[in-house]
Amino acid sequence: MIRNMCKSGGLFLPVAFLVFGCATVNYIGNSFDPTTSVDMYFSEEEITQEYTVIGHALGSMLGWGSEDSEEIRAKLIEVAQLKGADAILITGIGKDNFFMGGSSSAEIQIDALFLKYK
Repeated sequence: MIRNMCKSGGLFLPVAFLVFGCATVNYIGNSFDPTTSVDMYFSEEEITQEYTVIGHALGSMLGWGSEDSEEIRAKLIEVAQLKGADAILITGIGKDNFFMGGSSSAEIQIDALFLKYK
């Protein structure tokens, strides 16, 4: 239920943000006209077109499983389209464990480069 509220932009208690949170992307780089389609790569060797790196992104979310990774991936694509990227190259995946309110939580993190084809 909270995940659906995150996707729809609904309002809910600040405590829910502390426990679940929505996928976020922090981006630093250049912006171009928005794109409608973004390719995703997991290895530099997969990329057949010439490209330039236009920025770096870090997608993150409090979560525990592959469904949360998919939500981060969708958010990365959304931001890449807004920034005018033609592709995303995933450069790293990690998890940061921490304690909050007496219980442990994990933040899934995905590092990525936003690419523009030449």
